[in-house]
Amino acid sequence: MIVDRMISTMEKMNIQRVKFVMIALMLVGLLGALIATAQTTSTLQVSLSLNPAQITVKGKGTPDITTISLGLAGPAISGSPADIVIALDISKSVDLDSVKMIAFDLIDHLSSNDDIAIISFSDTARVEQALTTDRSSLYKAVNNLAQGNQTALGDGMMTAIGELARGKRANAAHLIVLPTDGVSNVGQDPMQQANSAAQQSFQIYPIGTSPAARSLLLGQIASATGGVYFASYSDSALQRIMQSFNRKVVASDIHVTQTLPSAITYESATLNPPSVNLGRDISQLEWFVHLLFEGGSWQSQFQVSAKREGSTQILQEPSSVEYNGGTGQHVIVDLLTSSFSFAPLQVGQSTGTTNSGNTGNTGNTGNTGSTGNTGNTGNTGTTQQPVNMPPTADLVFPAGSATTLFWGDAVVFDASGSKDSDGTITKLEWDWTNDGTIDFTSNSATDLVRHVYGKVGEFTARVVVTDNAGATNEKTLKVTLTAGMRAGAAASSDFSNNPTTPDWMKYYIEDSVVTDEEVRDANARYAADVFIPGTQYRLTSEDVQAIIQINSVAKQVMKYNDVAAALADGYVKVGSFVDGVGQAYVKEAFLTDTVIYNQPAVLLYTNSAGTLKLAGVRYISINQTQALFQVTSWPNHPASAHYADGTEQAAASADNVPALNGSGSPITLWHPTLYGLTVWTNVINPAGLFASRDSQVKQ
Repeated sequence: MIVDRMISTMEKMNIQRVKFVMIALMLVGLLGALIATAQTTSTLQVSLSLNPAQITVKGKGTPDITTISLGLAGPAISGSPADIVIALDISKSVDLDSVKMIAFDLIDHLSSNDDIAIISFSDTARVEQALTTDRSSLYKAVNNLAQGNQTALGDGMMTAIGELARGKRANAAHLIVLPTDGVSNVGQDPMQQANSAAQQSFQIYPIGTSPAARSLLLGQIASATGGVYFASYSDSALQRIMQSFNRKVVASDIHVTQTLPSAITYESATLNPPSVNLGRDISQLEWFVHLLFEGGSWQSQFQVSAKREGSTQILQEPSSVEYNGGTGQHVIVDLLTSSFSFAPLQVGQSTGTTNSGNTGNTGNTGNTGSTGNTGNTGNTGTTQQPVNMPPTADLVFPAGSATTLFWGDAVVFDASGSKDSDGTITKLEWDWTNDGTIDFTSNSATDLVRHVYGKVGEFTARVVVTDNAGATNEKTLKVTLTAGMRAGAAASSDFSNNPTTPDWMKYYIEDSVVTDEEVRDANARYAADVFIPGTQYRLTSEDVQAIIQINSVAKQVMKYNDVAAALADGYVKVGSFVDGVGQAYVKEAFLTDTVIYNQPAVLLYTNSAGTLKLAGVRYISINQTQALFQVTSWPNHPASAHYADGTEQAAASADNVPALNGSGSPITLWHPTLYGLTVWTNVINPAGLFASRDSQVKQ
């Protein structure tokens, strides 16, 4: 299995511009001249194959689908091979799909001369695949990884170092690539292992897997070994890793175009699917490959069918491979030249329904009882080809859907109104942003489909429905996502770390309460410019403001001691009671990126003699640099997908959130890493005013 490179939003916009330019050139007849005059000396080896070369009309016999294989290969490596161990963090705090993507992409770009090993670590570490050049074994090892729990970062590094030491080649470069969030809560000390790697001249290249990755620790690991830390995986990170063992880029910004004639229909792909642009008489397939290195290769396999019998050329203009060479030259390879052509596809006779002719009459029986003459056999009927009517696409929001959609919401689409008057609908293709790229395919129009956009803005979703005869129709629907977040995201209770409280503030909040007298004391000390008792710290105006605001919040939220007052003011109950946290009531209007001290988004209630009583408040933000009450280091809750059955799972990006969890429950929302500051305004918390939990708060 080879995983396509992920394309950013900006890159997709650039892709669309390329499409419009190409179409314009076609309209004015300039594309042929462009290909004829462009530099055609290709650094890449381009291969095309067709199997089988003879099929029947789709739906009229077997086989009725053929596979086209398109391959790109760079020249052999000019330097030494590499021994690389990819050590993958599969703990609960990372998005496993993103980690797998990094591994697949690295494997794809390395040469067949490079030895690669796969290590995984969560609670413990293990060798999933020893150093090998067998790509299929490597893909299988990565694909079979399952999510763990805790993070034994040091153990993972130790296992990777051991595997590299065991199988390293004398003439090869030696390095470890480490995709992780940098959490280390069990096992060996990561820095001790970094020093061990340095002693053996093994460079380590950590890659952050989330915005909350422990950048300080990962940077120290890289620095100790002579490697480089990357905050996230990107083209520049890939190039920097490859440059560490002198692997050159031979092609970049590769754009592959294959245009299918009207007689040929694109069906599906088993390897690196293209984006499909449907025209009136043609279908244009496009692939965008960011980089190809020495010794690297790329391949796509896709299936097509035929609409009518005869001998058909698979490709027509424009069909080309266009890229920038490693030395800056722009190259266009025309796939219709003899160098890359293959025999036309042969499409056999269809087996349409046949009308039988009338049977002749039996002759009369003679007087002598002889048999009468046999009547003439009727003529064979002619083949009838019924005209297929295209389907009708329909796309709406299901009845009862929320009228206001926030970023991170799982937007639900209903295409069940799609119909086909003379057949059945066999396929629905979904394009979430109407950019021409099919993002998801489903087989039943009756199933509700969900997608998480993960950002604010207006989008156009598009569904393309296909009937059993291959005819298509499409429908679009506008989606508007507003700022803020859904209450369910804020109700999460897993803010388990206590924030760092300024030392000077402990003088005023030692008993978990800021009284009016303490406010007066703070004002007086600031005015007189005197030290906080027991310290040599002088209060600033910001410090005094924080003390005043903490005191003020406690007074303002006292009106919510009765849950009825909270409900009347727009707070709603979310989730169930959680020991140590309480019962959450959330006001969505206050769930914005910028928090305000007198607008807490969450009210937390404890059970007092069978009645819910206010215990504290919680502020929620997606901004890591958020500050309130002079507290700048807030506990966080990892980016997660929440499901209808109340479960959640780590998901670093909205782009790869599963629509269903392992139990088949649908997604309801996704949120990035959340930062939460709890203030216990109405109870004394032994753990401190800003502690995330209070052990006395129980059901």
